[in-house]
Amino acid sequence: MTGGRTKKSDKALPLVRASVAGPVVAALRKVSIEPAFVLDPLGLYEAQVMDRQNFVPHDTVYRIFQAVADATSPEFCAQVGQSVDLVRFLPLGDMLAEALTLGDFFTRFTQAVSKESNAVTQSLFVEEEHAYFSAKRNFSVSASPGQADAFLASIWISLLHRVLDFRWDPHQIVLRVCEPDALPKQFHGVRAIECGPQGFSIRFPSSWLSFRLTQEALENPPDFRIKDNDLAAPLDFLAGLEGLIKVHLAEPGFGVDELADLCGFHRETLNNRLKPYGLTASRVIARIKQEEAESLLAEDNSSVGDTALRLGYVDPTAFSRAFRKWTGMSPAAFRRSNRDA
Repeated sequence: MTGGRTKKSDKALPLVRASVAGPVVAALRKVSIEPAFVLDPLGLYEAQVMDRQNFVPHDTVYRIFQAVADATSPEFCAQVGQSVDLVRFLPLGDMLAEALTLGDFFTRFTQAVSKESNAVTQSLFVEEEHAYFSAKRNFSVSASPGQADAFLASIWISLLHRVLDFRWDPHQIVLRVCEPDALPKQFHGVRAIECGPQGFSIRFPSSWLSFRLTQEALENPPDFRIKDNDLAAPLDFLAGLEGLIKVHLAEPGFGVDELADLCGFHRETLNNRLKPYGLTASRVIARIKQEEAESLLAEDNSSVGDTALRLGYVDPTAFSRAFRKWTGMSPAAFRRSNRDA
C-alpha cells in the first residue's frame, strides 16, 4: 500500500490523518534513525506523514507504527506517547486547552474526533462509580493495530497520571489493549489486559473526571526516554496528601470522608494507601491540624477563636477539646508556655 494523498470525502475508506503517526516518526531521529529507513519500504515519505491534511487508510498508519517498533523496540511507540503535547497533537487542540476538568477534556475530545475519522468511534461513558473511555473500530483490520493502540493508550494513561499526581492509584485503572507487551513494564504501575484488535478501553473512577486540568499537564509531559524511575512518578503520596489537607483545613466539618472524596477514593482505599506509612487518614488530619494550631497560637496576633476558625472549628470549645487531646494542655496554656520559653 503506497502513501499518496487520499481525499477525506471518500467515505468508502476507513480514513485517518497520517499525522497521528507523526510523533513516533519524528522521535526516530532522537535514537539516530532516519525516518526514511522506516518509511521507504512502506512507499511513504516523511512529509506525507507530517501533513495534517493528508488522510490515509487506518491500516497504513498501523503499518507505520509497527515498522517504527520493529526498527527500535516493542515499547518505543508507547514511550513516545508519554511525551506528546496534547494541545498541538490532538484535533482542535486550542479548544481542548480551554477544558477546566478531565471530564470536560474527554467530552470535548470525543466530540472533536467524531469529525476526524469515519471508521473509529471514541467515547466516554459514565456508569455510577466508573468512567469508561474507549476507541472502537467499525471495520476489520488487515494490519495489527497493537503498536498504534499502545501509543494512544499511553497518551491517555499518562495524562491521567499527571493530573492525578500524588492521588494516582494504578489499581483503580483497568486498561485493555490488544498487545500488552507493547507497553513499558513500568507503566505507571498499570498492568494491561489483552483484548481483541477492535479497539482499546480504559476504566477509571468517575470521580477523577472532576479533577482540574493545568496547562502543564497538557503541554509539558516527561521525556519519552525516561525508563527506570516509573516514568516520572508523581509527588510522594503522603506529602501530596498533606498539601491537600492544608488547602481545605479551614472548611467546617472537613474530615476523612471529605478528604477521600477530594482524592477520588473510598474511605477504605485512602486508609489502605496510608498503611505503608503506618498512618490513617484521621491521624494525618489531626497531625496537620495540631501543627497548624501550634504555629498560629505562637503568633501574638492570633487569638484562640481565630485559630479555631482557621482550622474549620465553628465552636472554639470544640477546638480547645481537640487541642487538649493532641497536646495535653489547653490552647491558652500552650500560648503562655510558648511565650515563657
